[in-house]
Amino acid sequence: MLNPILKVRQYFIAYTGIWGLIAIIHILILTLFQGFSPGLAITESLIANLLFALIGLGLWFPVFFSNLEKESIINFIMKHLLACLLAVGLWVILHYTLMNALFSSNKEYMQFLVSSLPWRAGIGALFYGAIILVYYLIINYQNFRDKLTREAELKALIRESELNSLKSQINPHFLFNSLNSISSLTMISPEKAQEMIIKLSEFLRYSLSNKDEKLTALKDEIINLTRYLDIEKVRFGKRLNVVNKIDEKCFNHTLPGLILQPLVENAIKYGVYESIDQTDIQLSCTCSEKNLRVTIRNQFDPEFHHKKGTGIGIQNIRSRLKIMYGRDDLISLVKNGNIFEVTVVFPQT
Repeated sequence: MLNPILKVRQYFIAYTGIWGLIAIIHILILTLFQGFSPGLAITESLIANLLFALIGLGLWFPVFFSNLEKESIINFIMKHLLACLLAVGLWVILHYTLMNALFSSNKEYMQFLVSSLPWRAGIGALFYGAIILVYYLIINYQNFRDKLTREAELKALIRESELNSLKSQINPHFLFNSLNSISSLTMISPEKAQEMIIKLSEFLRYSLSNKDEKLTALKDEIINLTRYLDIEKVRFGKRLNVVNKIDEKCFNHTLPGLILQPLVENAIKYGVYESIDQTDIQLSCTCSEKNLRVTIRNQFDPEFHHKKGTGIGIQNIRSRLKIMYGRDDLISLVKNGNIFEVTVVFPQT
């Protein structure tokens, strides 16, 4: 694995900057407190700090090939003690050799160089510990980011799987009802059966084109909803009356595809199925920059006892809204006399 300091530009800039700062401090100490000439101090500082900066890049390998989770703490410590001795020893020897070759005639400096070897070794050990700590922090940070990325990918896969599961429940539910109706019409009205098949094929074509969970324009959703209602009007005739109150400025607002049809289907189920009179189903839409509000209102007979259904429609809409928007307050149900009303709010991003 490539050293992260060499791989990531920001790390390299920070690494270089820190060593530059250490080199400046080193020069100031030698000139102000030891009284050496600026030329000697700069040479000493550059050689010493450049050597350990290069050695520090190589310290990535003992970090990368050690694993605290898989080896004992004693082996882990011994491995780093050995690496520290080798790194510091190499640094001290190389630095002494180069400075001796350059300033062997300067007895005052050479005496300082020899006497400073112990504290140089101590500083080298501190450098080693700091660099190793930084490497482990980088590894932990990268592991944390990788974990977050994997969790996000997993959540996306789960979210897509849940949405596909929900939609696979909704579409067959409508298909089942439509095929039953077509089966009945083939005997009593073949022309209407043929009309329903054509409308159904157009509806299914739209459904297949929206098989991936995505946002679609309200205008497209209304067009597809009209196809569905045309199918139901073949079945119910004048008993089904649809009233649209849609503000055209809302047409470009978005909502999840195929999300309104189950709500209208639910309105028809409880408002038209058992009625012999005309039943009004009203679809209204209002919008603002932040929200699209869709309301479906239908009449029903409060005295009529409906069979308890599976509740697939409302449950799936609620679940899809929760998955898509992360909120569970976007759908509301209201019964008032013989009027049942469903209101759904679709946040606009």
